[in-house]
Amino acid sequence: TMNRRLYIVGTSGFAKETAQLADAVCRASGRWDQIVYVCEDQAQVGIRMPFGTVIGTDAVLRSGTEPLDVAIGIGVPSSRQRIGKSLRRLAHLRFPNLIHPTAILDTAQVTLGVGNLITAGCVFTCDITVGDFNVFNLNTTVGHDVVIGSFNVFNPTCNVSGNVRFGDACLAGTGSQVIERIAVASQTVLGAGAVLVKSITVEGGVYAGVPARSLR
Repeated sequence: TMNRRLYIVGTSGFAKETAQLADAVCRASGRWDQIVYVCEDQAQVGIRMPFGTVIGTDAVLRSGTEPLDVAIGIGVPSSRQRIGKSLRRLAHLRFPNLIHPTAILDTAQVTLGVGNLITAGCVFTCDITVGDFNVFNLNTTVGHDVVIGSFNVFNPTCNVSGNVRFGDACLAGTGSQVIERIAVASQTVLGAGAVLVKSITVEGGVYAGVPARSLR
């Protein structure tokens, strides 16, 4: 029989929110009939979580060859990157895009990689390209002709304007805004409420304020 479980990696608060997103997807599509969690810590096995139980350590994902559907329930870009790259080496694992039923996204206009989490109220317009394992948290908007790499996390109510380019493993704080025609280097951190008006070319910087300025 086909495995109709969705495996959530992690047990943090964000893992709970990932399971909540998955539950909404399940209700709309019927794709999975069970949500379960896996973790690094053997001591957590058996704990009941929202929408499911911790059934084992991440060794569960590595032990077999049966196709398994997996979502990474971790909200830190560097950790998503480390775990995502590790799990992608396992050919039997699949990483569906979880798209909340209330998100506005025309799949003919938005090219998605794998493992992306798109939560309630997000809006994507047209000619957008998105890589792998990104998080778009509540009510984030992405404008036309945007290109987003992989492992980025956009916290709630981010606004990404048209013709913006994001690298990989960036963190955009709650309510941050990126105006049009800007490039954002990999591993950039934007503070909550920051308004970015100039391109960032150096990787790993931290920027905050209106307009956003380097904190380093």
